[in-house]
Amino acid sequence: MKLTFLLCILALFTACSTTVTIPAGETVTLTPPAYALSSAEVKNKSVRQVEVGVVDKKSGKTLRGFGLGTKAKAAVEVENSSELVLTNTQKNDIKVNVDFTETEREAIPAGVTMISFKLINPSAESIPLLIPDVMNPNLSPNSESGVDLKIGQEIFFRAKGKKYLLLTVNEDIQPGEKIDVRALLTKRKAELGL
Repeated sequence: MKLTFLLCILALFTACSTTVTIPAGETVTLTPPAYALSSAEVKNKSVRQVEVGVVDKKSGKTLRGFGLGTKAKAAVEVENSSELVLTNTQKNDIKVNVDFTETEREAIPAGVTMISFKLINPSAESIPLLIPDVMNPNLSPNSESGVDLKIGQEIFFRAKGKKYLLLTVNEDIQPGEKIDVRALLTKRKAELGL
């Protein structure tokens, strides 16, 4: 069953905040205010992971998504042609706070090159990552997460209580490329003797 909420039909303020309880095994779809572009700050107030996705209203295609861990928060852009989709795959209800604010895409400074690509997790286990100054996504099992990252951006993983470099974004990554994070993680752990 899919629960749908229409939020902030009239955007009277520059921010719109709501707390949503997502029943076990359910999906909640949030329609952002009528801004050209919204930033949705999602705070997981529960002790279980919630799946966060941005889906195109017309095509139903997932534009970006990630798992948000226990008591974690992350911001994600939601275009006015899209919706924020929160999925609870757990056996208990999850409570999430969402703050929508109007935003604009930051101008990319001269000399900075951004690459849009996908991080995929074809395995049956979640893969937590750290992307400093961007977000700390938890790649859900059998999922894809679209990212727009600058050349030189580092992506880390944790093992045995320490942080290790998984990947540095470079010109070898093609726009739209799918990077198998599970395979890359297995290779890096072998290289590091983990």
